[in-house]
Amino acid sequence: MRCDQFMGLSERARKIVASEPVFVCTEETTRVYSDGRRETLEPREVFEPSVKTEKSGRFYQGMCGDKYSLDKYTLPDGRVMFEAVQDEPWSSGPVFFLALQDENGKWIPESLWTEEEIQAYL
Repeated sequence: MRCDQFMGLSERARKIVASEPVFVCTEETTRVYSDGRRETLEPREVFEPSVKTEKSGRFYQGMCGDKYSLDKYTLPDGRVMFEAVQDEPWSSGPVFFLALQDENGKWIPESLWTEEEIQAYL
């Protein structure tokens, strides 16, 4: 059976865009009921991911025309990285190996799959 196969980002690339929860605020909530009663809930801490992940608007296409979305990552230091298809060798269908590029389309070297890693999956 032939089908699209997804390897995604290498372990090194996943570490680059790994996210930690970061405290952003304390949320205080007061409920006001229809009878006028008020109830204040215990304050809670709100955390957000340190790396913002969103759809990039970029896609790649599988062998049957299916489109797959690529992500955009904004790191805490302001750098922006995009997923891109590094290689797509054939093994009963395309095998998609993704890596990271900067805003200018330059590969992030430490995110790239090595030829040995790619061959090991084929």
